[in-house]
Parts: sequence; C-alpha cells; structure tokens
Amino acid sequence: MVLAFLLVMGFLNAGQFLVAPAQSPAKADLIFALGGDRGGRADRVLAIYRAGLAPRVLLSSEGVHRKGRGAYLTWQSQYLVGEGIPQSALLFDRGSGSSWEEAVNALKLMQELKLQRVLVVSDPAHMRRLSWIWGKVFAGSGREFTLVSSEMEDWDAPHWWRTSPSAQFVFSEYIKLAYYFFAY
Repeated sequence: MVLAFLLVMGFLNAGQFLVAPAQSPAKADLIFALGGDRGGRADRVLAIYRAGLAPRVLLSSEGVHRKGRGAYLTWQSQYLVGEGIPQSALLFDRGSGSSWEEAVNALKLMQELKLQRVLVVSDPAHMRRLSWIWGKVFAGSGREFTLVSSEMEDWDAPHWWRTSPSAQFVFSEYIKLAYYFFAY
C-alpha cells in the first residue's frame, strides 16, 4: 500500500520535480538562452536584460540542424536587437550540439572573458536535467550558474498529464535525464 502511494505521488509530482531547480534571476555577467527556443526563451532573456541583471546575452543554436543554425540565430538576434538590446551585447554559440556542449562551451567562454555568473534560460521542464548537467560541468570551476525558467505554452507542471504537450515533455525529459546520467 505504501509503495502504491509513493508511485502515485511520484507520478503526480513528476512535472513539479522537473521544474524545481529553477530560480529567480539575479545579478549576473551573462544571460544564456539555450537553443531550441520557440520564442519563450527570447522573451525571458529580454525581460532579464531590461531589468538590468546582466549586460551580455549568449544565444545558442543547439538543437537546430547545421544548415538552419544561421537563420535560427538571426531571428533571435533580430528580435532582441529590435526590442532594444544592442548588437554589441550579443554573443553566439554556434558549435554546441547538445545541452552538455552548451554548458561546456559557456564555461569556456566565461573563463576567456573572466565572467563569474551566468543566468541559463530554458523551458521549465528542462530545469532538472540542466541542473545536473551544469552542476557537473561547472564543479570546481569557480563559476556560478542560475537556472531561469522561460514561459512555455501548454505547460502545466502540477497537472502535466492533462495535456499531450506537457505529457510529452515530461516523458521526454525523464528519458533524457536517464541518458545524461549514464552517458556523462
């Protein structure tokens, strides 16, 4: 009976568990919008930048086919510049092919530019996996990261099983979490 209760509670809280590592944005040296954005991440980056929390923005094309990476980064940068972020404040990660590589490349860039803290912006359901990845990559580096959740259409963490997009996100993230745990 106790095992059944724990399984049901685990199922019901699966969405909340994924989101839990997200924090409020704080003062930093850099905002990093991870790749795969459909607009929510760029909007969150814009809000953080306008709040004066970081002077630079790093954009990634991870998750985009190599041939489309230029266009992907172009729409994001054009949107952000059009909304008031100076082109000179934008940096680009064109080389990442995974969430792991985004963390590794961000750390290298931060070390090169002598930056201490980055705000990592991604979808809510990615927070648990990103916490594990970034924690592992940044361990012992002397650099810090804060995970900041973007707004995501059709995402409902407390009731993730009620909509197909939320359910797909949850199942996908648990598979990716297991993969990263065993691969890295």
